[in-house]
Amino acid sequence: MKKKVLLSGFVAFFVFLSFSLGVWAAPKLSVWFNGKAKKVSVKMINKKAYVPLTDVVSWFGGKVKYDKKSNKYIVTSKDYHPSGTKLKSYNVNAVLQSGPMKMTVSKVTVNPSYKYDQYMPAIKAVVLDVKVQNTSAKKVNWFPVQGIYAFNTGEQIEDAISYSQQVDGEFLGNTTKSGKIVLKVNKSNLDSIKSIQIQVDGPFDDEFIQLGETVSYNLKFR
Repeated sequence: MKKKVLLSGFVAFFVFLSFSLGVWAAPKLSVWFNGKAKKVSVKMINKKAYVPLTDVVSWFGGKVKYDKKSNKYIVTSKDYHPSGTKLKSYNVNAVLQSGPMKMTVSKVTVNPSYKYDQYMPAIKAVVLDVKVQNTSAKKVNWFPVQGIYAFNTGEQIEDAISYSQQVDGEFLGNTTKSGKIVLKVNKSNLDSIKSIQIQVDGPFDDEFIQLGETVSYNLKFR
């Protein structure tokens, strides 16, 4: 009887050890996304690989939120607009000129989920597609991105440099820079923004001599 008990205990221990080795001694798995290795834990269940939901969703620019009251996970993609406002673009032809410098705004986009790059959080924004030109043969400095921008809602943005592209600064003779000026919307309802009041200081040379006057423009786009 004692031998049977000892044998049964040995068999049980062997089965437990085998199961443990199958779970813990399995080779470490890796996940690659768009050609890059991701630091994420992988679990095999019924011969299928499982990784955390938050990790996978973040790779595609989405978000995961847990609702404790309803006991559910809410997944939203990077293109989802919870406010109901959809991304809309409006073609315009606005020209601001001061001395030898000229900025042309060709399009205004109202974006409820703008991302400057994959590492920055999405923001509500009004985006201007611009072309800035030095029409002279001499070097000129001009900073329209650092101008004052105010919406018809009363909200004012005094510095758009945090999210905008480098379409200002130093310009050699007869050169052009094209890109986007991004105005982050903090308080206004995007659907209520219909025009932008713009004010930009005049350009200057390397000796800080003014080459043009401060210019203002009321840009209506819808």
